[in-house]
Amino acid sequence: MIQKIKLSDYFGKMIITRNAVADFFSFLSQLSEKEIILDFKEIEFISRSCADEYIKRKLMSNKQIKEINISHNIYSMFLLVVKQNSLNAKIIINLLESHSK
Repeated sequence: MIQKIKLSDYFGKMIITRNAVADFFSFLSQLSEKEIILDFKEIEFISRSCADEYIKRKLMSNKQIKEINISHNIYSMFLLVVKQNSLNAKIIINLLESHSK
């Protein structure tokens, strides 16, 4: 079964602290579902540090996480972090796919 989560229900319109991202991924790890869709609709801002924490936590997660409805601003911040950390193309492809929808 796939769990769909609307991020604005947890963060409001802005994701601004690393601790909030870490706490959210702790919540995700306790879900029984292995596949999770995270809906970025209504998320207007993510700080650079939160984007970095999000990517690190996603890479460490044992869940299959897919993002949908990523705005251009959020996509740009994720892309900046990916480039700055020289992360692999798999992350970029996932973000490109979700941004283009």
